[in-house]
Amino acid sequence: MRSLGVVTLAVSALSALPFVLAQDSVSYDIETYGTDDPSGTPFQTYQSNGDIKPPQIHINSNQSGLAEGFVFIGVDGQPTSGQNFPTIFDMSEDRMGTLVWTGNYTEPFDFKAQTYKGQPVLTFMIGELLNGYGHGSFYVLNQSYVEIAHFSPVGYENLGDIHEFTITSDDTALVLVYTPKQADLSELGGAEDGWIFENIFQEVNIETGELVFEWNASTHVGLNESYNSIQDVGTEASPFDYFHINSVEKDANGDYLVSARVMDCVYKISKDDGHIIWRLHGKQSDFDVEDAVNFAFQHDARWVDDDQTRMTLFDNGPTDEIGYSRGLLLAVDQDAMTVRLINQFYNAAQTFAQFEGSLQAIDPSDENTNYFLGYGNQPYFAEFDKDGNILLDAQFGATNTVNSYRAFKLPWQGKPLTKPDIHYDKDGNKAYFSWNGATDVENWIVFTANATDSTTWYNVTSARRTGFETTIDLTDIKLETYVRAKAVNSTGGKLGWTKASDGTSLYDASDDVQEDSNNSTSTSTSTGTSTTAAPTSSSATAAAPSSSTTGAAVRAAQRVIEQVYVVAVVVVGGLALA
Repeated sequence: MRSLGVVTLAVSALSALPFVLAQDSVSYDIETYGTDDPSGTPFQTYQSNGDIKPPQIHINSNQSGLAEGFVFIGVDGQPTSGQNFPTIFDMSEDRMGTLVWTGNYTEPFDFKAQTYKGQPVLTFMIGELLNGYGHGSFYVLNQSYVEIAHFSPVGYENLGDIHEFTITSDDTALVLVYTPKQADLSELGGAEDGWIFENIFQEVNIETGELVFEWNASTHVGLNESYNSIQDVGTEASPFDYFHINSVEKDANGDYLVSARVMDCVYKISKDDGHIIWRLHGKQSDFDVEDAVNFAFQHDARWVDDDQTRMTLFDNGPTDEIGYSRGLLLAVDQDAMTVRLINQFYNAAQTFAQFEGSLQAIDPSDENTNYFLGYGNQPYFAEFDKDGNILLDAQFGATNTVNSYRAFKLPWQGKPLTKPDIHYDKDGNKAYFSWNGATDVENWIVFTANATDSTTWYNVTSARRTGFETTIDLTDIKLETYVRAKAVNSTGGKLGWTKASDGTSLYDASDDVQEDSNNSTSTSTSTGTSTTAAPTSSSATAAAPSSSTTGAAVRAAQRVIEQVYVVAVVVVGGLALA
């Protein structure tokens, strides 16, 4: 009977709480996904921030057991898609498919979170995608999304390639270069004075720009190892891509692991003089590779452990046996020189990704870690448990008009220097709040005052953040001329204030104010009047298309109401139920 009384009181208290809705649009119906967008690139829009239009995520399936972390996608869409930006998504159970951050950098490649000088950073290559390679430069952003480094390969200004940007434990960068070089192609049926793409990897000191190490393929690997055919290439304008380097990693001993796509081979390169220590697979393999491991056109070869006994790679395929792409977890014995398959990972559709792709051991220190698969030139990603069971199967486009070179699941804490965004729909009695890049916002507290320079703002309601944008219904709540909100973290600590809005424009307002929960009078303490306030911007309050109400949005709203209900039980009942 006692618990029943608590529930009754909680239900009564719940009627005074605002209705909260997640504005993010997430699809669970593949039959309708992207049907309103002829380019096949469905996107989301927000009332509080009309400048961003990230991809709409479609969830094919999701299960419990997902690893912690955010999903990183460097969206590289065709120019007509409008989707060419780095994006971070929250794929946790209660914020599934909602945006965390997107930035104004076009054509990003190898977008991920890394560590530089002991601090978390975002890294990516920005440039131009050409015929299977790219030209551009490399960026490092801090946790406030401010550029702290920007560089090119040494001697190759703005000619950095798309395929790799990894920061080592020595705070150096591993980057690639594709550059034309004359070569005798007669042994392959080409011209004696032909041209190849020289493939180079460099290790560069990010801070000083000094070259630490450089290796090039043509000095160490013969043309006859390639599975590629010359056909109508081999000129200076169209060099023969005989090697196609697409990943490099520095191991715990300082040697380098290199993947070459058209060699069907992974190479271990000596840190001392660049000689090839061994070849794994390909025409001149030094290993006994079991048939189940047979891969082709692979990407993203990585050691999982410092002892170099387990390796991951993305097998694009196809091979004679398998017509779809898959991630491979391999047991590599460098003493016995054998390679065996531990497990393979592929989504329910058995997607074939002709180009690009990645496989990530989410927590390499844990033998039971989950694995994350990115499908490169197809807009899919998936998460698996260690046994290959699908825990998450999702996509960010209806066609490969959009894609992402790699995809990752990584920890990240964003601390933007910008203010949170607000859109106040005065006529509709709703307020919309978001903060691009802020990962720690747990609740929005809504305030009102009769002047932008008021020294006291009245707390009228609060709500848990539901996704990127949270919509709060202010019907029947006593409001004065201006509305704004404070973003707080899970412990109630202040993170930032929005500007003030009267439903027409945005106004600067001090963050150093008194907060009062008693709004029984219509006049708050102020040093001026609302008629003297000058708007700072009106773009964020302009009307914008609202996200479609999907089953996911309804479920998200229902979860929020249920969570508020639990909070109400705790408060009203005075019981520690959490």
